[in-house]
Amino acid sequence: MHMDQKIFTLGLPTETVSCYLLLTGLADQDLPLTRRGVEPLWAGDAAGFHAALGELERRGVIAIPEEADAPLRLLPPEMWRD
Repeated sequence: MHMDQKIFTLGLPTETVSCYLLLTGLADQDLPLTRRGVEPLWAGDAAGFHAALGELERRGVIAIPEEADAPLRLLPPEMWRD
C-alpha cells in the first residue's frame, strides 16, 4: 500500500491531497504514473493538476522527471517536508 496518513498532517490544499490520493490509488493498482497517463483521470483542470504536482514535488512527496512519459515517483514519508 502506497498511501500514507501523514499526507493529512502537512496542511496541503484539498486539491493537492486529492492528487496524491489519485497517484497512490493508481500505484496500488500497479498502473503507470506518467503525467500524460494521469492527467486525463484528473477531475479538475490541467492547471490545477500541474499546480498540485508542483506542490507535491516541492514538499518531497513525489519526484517529477523531465520527460512527460517517464513515471512520477512516490517518495517515502521520511523524505517529505512540512
